[in-house]
Amino acid sequence: MATFGLISRQKLALINRQCGFQRLFCSAGVTAKLKPEITLDESISQALDAGQYKPRKHEGRLTTGGCVTVPGPIVAAIVKSCKDHPVKALLAEGRKLDNFVRSRKPPMEPDELRRRINEVRHRVGEEFRGKVAVEEMSEEQITYINKVVEAQSKKRAKQQIYAWKPVDYDAFKGLQYLLGRSAAEYAVLTRIFEEIKKRDPGFKPRSLIDFGAGVGTGTWAASNLWKEHIFEYVSIDASADMNDLAELILRGGDVNKPMTLRNVFYRQFLPATSKSKYDLVMAAFSLFELPSARNRLDIVGNLWDKCDGYLVLVEHGSYAGFSLIEEARRFLLKKVEDGEGEELHVFSPCPHEQSCPRVTLDDGTPCNFEMTYNQLPLCGTAGEAAKCVYSYVVFKKGPPSAEQSRFPRLVRPTLARSKHAVCRMCTDAGKLQEVIFTASKHGKNLYRCAKATKWGDQLPIKIEEKS
Repeated sequence: MATFGLISRQKLALINRQCGFQRLFCSAGVTAKLKPEITLDESISQALDAGQYKPRKHEGRLTTGGCVTVPGPIVAAIVKSCKDHPVKALLAEGRKLDNFVRSRKPPMEPDELRRRINEVRHRVGEEFRGKVAVEEMSEEQITYINKVVEAQSKKRAKQQIYAWKPVDYDAFKGLQYLLGRSAAEYAVLTRIFEEIKKRDPGFKPRSLIDFGAGVGTGTWAASNLWKEHIFEYVSIDASADMNDLAELILRGGDVNKPMTLRNVFYRQFLPATSKSKYDLVMAAFSLFELPSARNRLDIVGNLWDKCDGYLVLVEHGSYAGFSLIEEARRFLLKKVEDGEGEELHVFSPCPHEQSCPRVTLDDGTPCNFEMTYNQLPLCGTAGEAAKCVYSYVVFKKGPPSAEQSRFPRLVRPTLARSKHAVCRMCTDAGKLQEVIFTASKHGKNLYRCAKATKWGDQLPIKIEEKS
């Protein structure tokens, strides 16, 4: 047993160094750098003592829905929409498109692009200077060498510098996107909207605007939770073919059938005016399509001006995707700090409005979360389970209410071990902290809650530093 304990601590130390978590060892026999007082939220402790629910169902659990599946009517509409196309080929191309979209990087800013190209040109020039004696060459030879250097520089720049370009979503590319990405996007948005509904049960949106709506996954997810309340859906996508496909799906795959939702409007451009307000505003998996940081921030600012409730921004869980979400988060918080906008707070996932500790750490690790979903059941096969990672931020108008929980959120999977559980969290102090929970130190209720808490959940505890 002693050997096992030693190995476990070595592994934890390695994880700690790699992920930058501040360790808060609180188990017996360990010398702690910090001695925080960690307590379970009083109301939850009382509810557990009274047997109202079990620790695995505590109020911080937000990932209890399991594997998310696209609703049957939507799947049937997708099948009908693809009936005149080779579905197997579309699926294969859809997977390729999905891989491409997940690996995308944002476009480089002009100044940065010029700097990178000049660096490549300088390196190539230095290589040639080491091979030829320029001072002994004629003017014609120098001119020729300069042309060779320029040609080699362009070739290397293409190989070494990421070349961003927008994706042209025509009718066929839209079908590929539908089959390759809609299930994952629907699952992610369902998870985010379910958290809003659970933590803010009084929120009943009457209107929604979705920037970069694509095939309509945001509309599917929102209508699945608030169909009886939303009376207006506005879908914005630059591709007319994508808008047509999204409408076709809501018509059950038949253009002659009525739409299954009321008051759904499709637009190719975001209205410039901010007079119209919407309860739920979102931009999911669309920021990568914008050509510059200025353009992205203009869109985010425009969306916030239209928001009268929640603003939801979602991207892929790569470091590039996380960087775009953090860019938008930093921009809106700075606007409010400078007195340029209405008061807001970060509803999720951050329990604070301070600088993101991931960015402060600067180790290339994104703040992301994992989602399990069922792929579309096409070609006579049941939808297989798959996983994806995503980064997101949810803003809400006004200050946080007294009833709103701002408990630490798990930003990595819980490590459940023999008689202890390790939770890596982002706290309301704006820090990444790692806590080892044991029943003997923290009590059975808190230990069991910690053990049951998953990646992306809140852990209903208070961490108070002792002087």
